[in-house]
Amino acid sequence: MASQHISALLSGIVQLIGTKTTDLFATLRLGKVRKANSSVAARPVSDGLPIEQRDPDLVERAAVSQHIARLMLADEWTEIADQIAAWEADLASTPGGLRYHDVAVETALSGLQGLIDDMPLSQMNDLKPAETELSHFLATQRQTPDNHILALLAARAHLALGEACRADQWPEALHREAWRRMAHHFVQADEMLQDFDALSYMSPLLAEAHYLQALGAPASQKHLPDLFEDWVDLDPANPAIYERHGEYLCDTTLVSDETILHEADRALDRTEETIGFGGYALFFLPLLDQRENVRHLLDPDLFASAMLDLASMSASQSEINQTANALAAEIRACNTPSLALSDTLYMMISSYLTVIYPRHWTVSLDDVQALVDEAFNVLPVTDSDGFAPYSDDDALALQAA
Repeated sequence: MASQHISALLSGIVQLIGTKTTDLFATLRLGKVRKANSSVAARPVSDGLPIEQRDPDLVERAAVSQHIARLMLADEWTEIADQIAAWEADLASTPGGLRYHDVAVETALSGLQGLIDDMPLSQMNDLKPAETELSHFLATQRQTPDNHILALLAARAHLALGEACRADQWPEALHREAWRRMAHHFVQADEMLQDFDALSYMSPLLAEAHYLQALGAPASQKHLPDLFEDWVDLDPANPAIYERHGEYLCDTTLVSDETILHEADRALDRTEETIGFGGYALFFLPLLDQRENVRHLLDPDLFASAMLDLASMSASQSEINQTANALAAEIRACNTPSLALSDTLYMMISSYLTVIYPRHWTVSLDDVQALVDEAFNVLPVTDSDGFAPYSDDDALALQAA
């Protein structure tokens, strides 16, 4: 039963955040305070930085998921839809930049996904429990047919079943039937979404659903660039959108180098008034390890500036940890990294990083601490105005001048 998966999810969340009675909104308020404080916190001048294993980003994700899971167990789907719509309208996010509405939708679909993951995939009847769960989404949507959140949840449920029916996952004798069912679910999702235009509803979630439907339906993949455009215009600073579209952009048979350069410039323009050059970095980061020979298209100085903007413009400590890790990974991947990238990493760490969250790093904690020590040794410590204080030798030299 899907409820068993939801109960297991709640149990895991309780273990993570350490309590059954966590007040979601108190947790989120605390997160906002931490995020605000992170941009003005004094930078430590002593060796090393504090280390926190249980970072605020993880706690907020868990709190959002716990709140939705409890409403699911109470079968309060209208309240779930209202809450997701409110978060979506505000583009509310965790300290790591993950949108609350994305966490909530993933949680809302987790019972169905759990049933799919548990299927043995040996006979078509194995789909029965998941199809029963899908019927619940459809019945709920029919009760409030103009609710765009309930509609996209039903469409996403169809898409999840469609993905589960991909023929290569089933015994060869069932390929034809699996293909037929997959096509059915993708067509049903498309029909359900036709009445809900993402731009009319100003809904990134609807835009995502339209995109995923086209992604899974071969005949619709030609529409992905336009659907990405709709999606990212509704939430230009959301890294998850660029990561999803990166799968398409990495196909060199479909996307030319000239298109990559054009799209990178457009990404930069989208975020100029919010996170500066940050859009340029958001665009390229998913491509660096996936698209062949993409690094020769990258402007190192512009990329360095973009990464610094991601870390400095109202960023939380979770986002700074993530950005520093991504920049360090790119430096390691380059045969001859530019000086601009190295200098930017040192500046990012010494000027903006105030706490280490190991979960956001892809290297060992010892390596992170060594990188922090190196950054503090390479760049001078600055005062509260961002200027390096004079040493005694500097003062004597000035007096002599």
